[in-house]
Amino acid sequence: MPGKNSHPTILIVDDNKENIDLIAYFLKPQKYNLLTARDGLEALKVVEEQKVDIILLDIMLPHLDGFQVCERLKKDPSTRFIPIIMITALKELKDKIRSLEVGADDFISKPFENVELLTRVKSLLRIKQYHDELESKNEELKEKNQALLKMDQFKEELSHLIVHDMKNPLFVIQGNLQMFDMGLGDSLPPTARKYFSRIERSTQNLLRMVLNLIDIFKIEDGSMQLALDLGNLNDLVKTSVGKIWDYPENEKKEIELNLSDNMPFVKLDTSVMERVLDNLINFAAANVEPGGKVKIDTVHNDSAIEFIIHDFGVHIPAKYSESMFDKFSQVEIKNEGYRLGRGLALSFCKLAIEAHGGTLKVDPENTVGNKFIVHIPVK
Repeated sequence: MPGKNSHPTILIVDDNKENIDLIAYFLKPQKYNLLTARDGLEALKVVEEQKVDIILLDIMLPHLDGFQVCERLKKDPSTRFIPIIMITALKELKDKIRSLEVGADDFISKPFENVELLTRVKSLLRIKQYHDELESKNEELKEKNQALLKMDQFKEELSHLIVHDMKNPLFVIQGNLQMFDMGLGDSLPPTARKYFSRIERSTQNLLRMVLNLIDIFKIEDGSMQLALDLGNLNDLVKTSVGKIWDYPENEKKEIELNLSDNMPFVKLDTSVMERVLDNLINFAAANVEPGGKVKIDTVHNDSAIEFIIHDFGVHIPAKYSESMFDKFSQVEIKNEGYRLGRGLALSFCKLAIEAHGGTLKVDPENTVGNKFIVHIPVK
């Protein structure tokens, strides 16, 4: 593309020197850089070796005629956007149609007026300049996009590394707390027991957040393998509810369980599913005030099992029913004043359920509190 302070380069292709001199005479006052070729093969060589902004191409040429030269240039990705004006003494309409069929951008018939020639050249040069500017901007955007992708990948890898490194000391803290409880738990005074329980619970919550992040990374890069075993949804629900409703802050909150009779044992990664239930039940419990209520139902049939949890607390608007599971939307929704649980709990839940071949969604018809529905097909 010619710069703002440079002059476009025009290639004139004609086997008649007098014609070349005439065209050059018309163009020289515009201070264009002029190149010439006397046959089709020479024209292709010039274009290959030099940067050309527009070509004035005669049809009747030795070796390769203008149609063949134009067709080759327009089929080559590196030259297809060079504007070509076909110059012809032929009057037949079919020759003009043929010029357009091989990709010519315009044509002009001999004899021609200098004003007509200059007008068409300037018009196509302006279009070529717009195209080149657009190509340049596209290349800049591609480079910036590649840099952003590389930076994003680096951030993901760094986050993954940090999260993995956090897991080990948390396991050590939990192990020491358990040893402490086994050795001195019975002799702890009530106040010390209260603070010990708070530390233990906070450690469990932090470990759950870390494991959620690790599993999100694994699911997204396809490296997570579910450890499927026979599990019972009702048993997992009872375990999670017993654990979470044992927290002092949930003491005055009501929990209603409606667990389906004869719930079948199905293939689940029970460790992953227990964390899903912990996250969803913990979200529901935290979303209601003391005296509030959380209702849990489980149902099943021959093809699927379902877990339905309905908290009667702060309703998250329907416009967030999809984005609340998107890890990149968490900050935006929280800035609107809605609590989505700790870390990326809901994002993990959705990915983990989908890894089981199921779905997690919000009931669109519910307007009181929030109702989450987990649906897992039975195989």
